[in-house]
Amino acid sequence: MKFLIALLLLVSLFTSCSKSTTSTLANNSHTTILSLVADGITNNAQTLQQAINSCSAAGGGILILPAASGKYMIGPITMKSNVNLHLDSGATLLASSNMSDFIVSYKTVDLISGSSLSNVSITGGGTIDGNGAPWWAAYNANNSISRPRLIYISTCTNLTLDGITLTNSPSFHFVPYQCTNVTANNVTITAPSNSPNTDGIDPSQCDNVTITNCTIDNGDDDIAIKAAGLCQYVTVKDCTFLHGHGLSIGSETYGGMNHLTVDSCTFNGTTNGIRLKSYIGDGGPMTNLSYSNITMQNVTNPLVINLAYSAPTIPVTYIPIVSGFTINNLTITGSANAGSLVGLSNSILQNITLSNINITASSPLIITDANNVTITGSINGVTLAPGMSSSVIDTTNITKTSGF
Repeated sequence: MKFLIALLLLVSLFTSCSKSTTSTLANNSHTTILSLVADGITNNAQTLQQAINSCSAAGGGILILPAASGKYMIGPITMKSNVNLHLDSGATLLASSNMSDFIVSYKTVDLISGSSLSNVSITGGGTIDGNGAPWWAAYNANNSISRPRLIYISTCTNLTLDGITLTNSPSFHFVPYQCTNVTANNVTITAPSNSPNTDGIDPSQCDNVTITNCTIDNGDDDIAIKAAGLCQYVTVKDCTFLHGHGLSIGSETYGGMNHLTVDSCTFNGTTNGIRLKSYIGDGGPMTNLSYSNITMQNVTNPLVINLAYSAPTIPVTYIPIVSGFTINNLTITGSANAGSLVGLSNSILQNITLSNINITASSPLIITDANNVTITGSINGVTLAPGMSSSVIDTTNITKTSGF
């Protein structure tokens, strides 16, 4: 009897997605209201996966998960092209508490994944809960274990997250890998501040990424831009960062990071603010990095460029390079130190411009191994490298105006 009911449900899902007359995305786009069990116990992964497969095969559409008094529990699922998984406000997808559900052929799989796709969206006011506590405990006991990510999508063109809340991932929350045209808008990401490696958004080797109106509060990098291959044209605008390690580039940069624009963002209580981290053996060019209209309050390390993040590795030819780092309109209050911008003796920071800066901190801004540095604004102090006339730092190209 249970088999017959499940079969009828799957037929219904396929029929509604393939024959509905409600067009909501594009041609051959339809809407289906999912009927899953919201008791927080029943694993709905198979039913949801069949709905995703059927909808994609029928040309694409929107799968709506309605609000419910309980939570829809699932194990790992795979997204397909031209599918919008829409979670209404009050709907929660909850990751299975059975850790073995995420081990397939002795490998750890992610809660929501997919590869070689186009036109994939996860939208709505609902929540995806990674149920990460048992994974964090296991990792704290043995940090060599592999943990699922909440959403990991690779090689996708047109990937969108809009309105959704992501919470309590076992590890990273949202990782687009080698994707083109990625949008994360009005996304909220939360995890305890002591949850290990629960990064918020980690674009990796992506082209054309837009992150807007997001609030991120987690246990590691709020945003970490990875460039093991070329990552370029990333925009972060109108975002709020709370607990976490701030907005980072790296540590993998050997593929190159080019054209980052950050505008009108607020950091409140983060460990780091603006951070570039890399090292010899894993480094590469980080160029055309522009930050504007930034406010930081009670941030431990507001400005960090660290090109010796880890010990050098082989091959040593992969050297981190920073050229073209601009901050305009920055206000920092309540910090222990103003920050440190530190290059390498064999990789001097080039073309650093800090304009309209207002920093109140206990200790001054430290700049070493840099060339062509311009600073304007009000700051409690600037400390340059010892022997300022040496090749380590070219003092003739440093401009300091009122307030220093």
